[in-house]
Amino acid sequence: MSSEQIARTKFAVGHFLTAEPDDPKSFAELAKQFAPRLREVYFPWPGLSNARAKVYNKPNDEERIVADLKYCREHGMKLDILANATCYGDRSFTEEQRLQIIGIIRHLDELGLYPEIITTTSPFIAKIFRMNFPDIEIRASVNMRLRNTLALEYLAPLYDSFYICRDVQRDLPTFRTMAAWCRDHGKKLCMLANSGCVRNCPWQVFHETLLSHNFNKISGEMVEQNLELLCNRLFLKKHYCDFLRCTWIRPEDIPVFEPELETIKLSTREARYPLDIVEAYVNGSYDGNLLRLMDPIHVFAFRPYRVDNKSFPADWVTSGIAGKCAENCVHCGKCEQILNQVMKYDVEHSTRLDCFSLTNNFSLLAPEKRQDYSGLNYIRGKKGAK
Repeated sequence: MSSEQIARTKFAVGHFLTAEPDDPKSFAELAKQFAPRLREVYFPWPGLSNARAKVYNKPNDEERIVADLKYCREHGMKLDILANATCYGDRSFTEEQRLQIIGIIRHLDELGLYPEIITTTSPFIAKIFRMNFPDIEIRASVNMRLRNTLALEYLAPLYDSFYICRDVQRDLPTFRTMAAWCRDHGKKLCMLANSGCVRNCPWQVFHETLLSHNFNKISGEMVEQNLELLCNRLFLKKHYCDFLRCTWIRPEDIPVFEPELETIKLSTREARYPLDIVEAYVNGSYDGNLLRLMDPIHVFAFRPYRVDNKSFPADWVTSGIAGKCAENCVHCGKCEQILNQVMKYDVEHSTRLDCFSLTNNFSLLAPEKRQDYSGLNYIRGKKGAK
């Protein structure tokens, strides 16, 4: 990575609050280490619904958010306020919502935190900003699932930049076509790099809507109703190849995409290892378990195995295996071959990692010898790839 890239990368990180301000994994610590090398920080604001429906109701929550954002601004980072909920319920296009948003932006302005960007799923909110704050860049959320130039064309009157749909971003011809359209029309293309979501997941809208309405409140009910999310079901049943078919971009492969992008989003708001994520992507290299960089994270479902990031073939992205190949999967066996290369046995049976004991989870016990994943195809229920 060049000295210029090290000075200021295109990465954006999500703001989060830890239980204690002095937590070594706090956002303040992340900003202290990396702010001069990052382009943007995206953040929720108390009272404004967003994709994660975080509740900030402690007496000093706003004070902590303001302090963190001011530090980011002082170190050259742009501010991106989130209004990216999948569902706003009966407030979706009301005068109440319009007045709330205008009030929040004016309040931020008084604090010296007038944002440069608004990321939203709502065309109504986009229109509010276009009419009231025309100097703020309006960005289409990744949750709008924009997968072709026609979708960009439809949004062009209201939006200035777009997050490409995760499901198509690895498909290099599609990615480059959308990037060229943005250049030709004075727009900007952005990408989410470390999503652990399953590619083309039919559960996504359902799941994102649950998150918008505070998923944590109903998780107990989901357990009672025996409702499993698709990613959990796949990986716990050892359908490990579906992880390779996901949408993430490895830190080493970012240079393939970076020249065409305005911003590369790193999901850190609810990630287990946010500082590790930022360090890996800013440095463009990671020697460890790729699962640790994902949000949502799937480390536990894969144990006692890890996905060795350094074992991927050099042409992982450019060969098409990571891209178009997985868009309409015919289970040809290519992913199984890569899995056999990158899947490594990780821990002894009795080892405890991250407060998780393998001794009490007999389904994760390692075999006596290394398993040959190229000969497994759990989805079809057959051995051997055709």
